[in-house]
Amino acid sequence: MMTLRHACLPARQAKVLAEIISKHIKTAEPVSSKLLVTSRVFKVSSATLRNEMNGLEELGYLVQLHTSGGRVPTDKAYRFYVDNIVVQSDLDIADGAKKRIRSAIANGGNNPREINKTVAKTISDLSDQLIFTNIFESDDCFKIGLSGLMEFPEFREFDRMFQLTSFFDHFETLFDRIKKDFFEEQDLAPNVFIGRENPMGGIKNEAVITVKYNLPHRRLGSMTLVGPMRMDYEKNIGLIKYAADELNKIFSI
Repeated sequence: MMTLRHACLPARQAKVLAEIISKHIKTAEPVSSKLLVTSRVFKVSSATLRNEMNGLEELGYLVQLHTSGGRVPTDKAYRFYVDNIVVQSDLDIADGAKKRIRSAIANGGNNPREINKTVAKTISDLSDQLIFTNIFESDDCFKIGLSGLMEFPEFREFDRMFQLTSFFDHFETLFDRIKKDFFEEQDLAPNVFIGRENPMGGIKNEAVITVKYNLPHRRLGSMTLVGPMRMDYEKNIGLIKYAADELNKIFSI
């Protein structure tokens, strides 16, 4: 686990929250104090952990879906996780993923549109998330990955999938607004919007990672990754960041 920075929670509470988020990302199931005890990460009783979880719930970091069940993280919890645990400077991805991203960039040649398409397909395949790319100067959009999201339990509810499908289908017509809401003040580093932070109405229950990058012929491209709040932030931010860094290194303006 990465070192906490700028933490606004006591150390043990922060550790409890990080462990709950880590387990929920992997299982999509509520996390109980008993489960935390069996993980052997903590050398305290179930009652002590339950008290810490109660405190986190009062602060808005956790919610209990059922009276007798465990707790799940809120969007506030994931924001804490991204800001304090997923430290972007420490991100790394597997060598195989790096090779595939470099190959995708090379396969695009010197064509901005082809590079956007090949990189989008690769990142979607590696992350199982929804990917949109665009070239700002021409509003040339490409989208892929909707079917992969249907494997996540969060999107098995009809209303939830309908909203996301509508966002996917109308991305091109929405891009002027997306450009203003997501990219207007962004530099070339990845940016993360979680849950209610998302300015777009149809994705208030999702997480979005965005990045801008250089392309051939002095073009500027963007990538938008959309997935459940329970996404693997460390992996997905790492993929987006590595792709953008490679593109900026090759096509620096």
